[in-house]
Amino acid sequence: MENISWGWAAVAVVGSLTTLAGLWIRVRWRAQQEKVRGESLIAIAEALPGGGRLRDQRADGSCITLSVPATDRSGGRRG
Repeated sequence: MENISWGWAAVAVVGSLTTLAGLWIRVRWRAQQEKVRGESLIAIAEALPGGGRLRDQRADGSCITLSVPATDRSGGRRG
């Protein structure tokens, strides 16, 4: 009888560890995708002329709008 209870405990621990490992991998993948997306948005925004506008919409419906202010003629830096 003791062997059965240890077996179920082992199954529960392995199941929990597998679930946690899967979630960890998913979070790392998602973070990497967000980093790449952010870098590409920054590169696009830096290439926009003064007064330009960029709107990025995801498949899930969320969106971000970036507006680049017009620079003055004195050569002021954006940012």
